Amino acid sequence: MTTTDSKKAAQTADTPITENNCDVDKTRQNMSDLYKNVTMAQSCIKTLLPYVERQEVTKTLHKQVEQYDHYVEELDEMCEQLGFDPTPAPKFALSMANMGIKAKMMTDKSITHVAKIMLQGTLNGIIDLYRLIREGTDIHPQVALLQKQILRFEEGCFESFKSYL
Repeated sequence: MTTTDSKKAAQTADTPITENNCDVDKTRQNMSDLYKNVTMAQSCIKTLLPYVERQEVTKTLHKQVEQYDHYVEELDEMCEQLGFDPTPAPKFALSMANMGIKAKMMTDKSITHVAKIMLQGTLNGIIDLYRLIREGTDIHPQVALLQKQILRFEEGCFESFKSYL
């Protein structure tokens, strides 16, 4: 996180999410979509981890899961301020994604294959985040900032996995 991002986060961290400074319904929807994005990534990485044999890749994946845990906590706090529970990723979608990962890993456990799976999943997440940011006018600035932080994080993850191809 850059210094500017830290300052913005500090400025908005104490600002309650209210109807006075944002479109509450739009903010709630946006937060639910962001929550789905983060929990999907988190779940898929956890499914992939047991198949990864290379220590440095395992460490990288664990760090990503830890960061996603942090984002889930932030989102939970924001949702509490708005008095609602975010909609998690649908169980069916999670199950299908996790079954797909398991099937792919049964056929090829190479690090290149792991990188390919991670790149495809991360790219899907990045695309969703760009859509959320584009559609996210009139949402609370704290949520908008978190979206951009998660986007930068996922773009960094994408770049790091390209080196394993």
